[in-house]
Amino acid sequence: MSRLSRVLGSGFEVISVGKRKLVRSVPTELNKDHNEILELAQAHGYVTVEEVEKRFAWSSGRATDALDTLLEEGLAMIDDGHKDGKRRYWFPCVSVSVSV
Repeated sequence: MSRLSRVLGSGFEVISVGKRKLVRSVPTELNKDHNEILELAQAHGYVTVEEVEKRFAWSSGRATDALDTLLEEGLAMIDDGHKDGKRRYWFPCVSVSVSV
């Protein structure tokens, strides 16, 4: 157990998503699909179903299932208010990468 995990206590875990570390405080086991979505979300802070399908060559069902799990676990929030009408899944648990 890492020092950070001991400080955080039980129920928390430090996981790697791409080159970043996240603190997971939900009991659900994140699988490869979830981690790939979280890594993709680091670019803008959100993803769309269409973006996930295109980036990973996934079916709509696979993308939606993974995003629904992330929503249920409180890792994502829905935004249906964009002018293009596409639902965005925002991830407050990831920081947006900024290029200077």
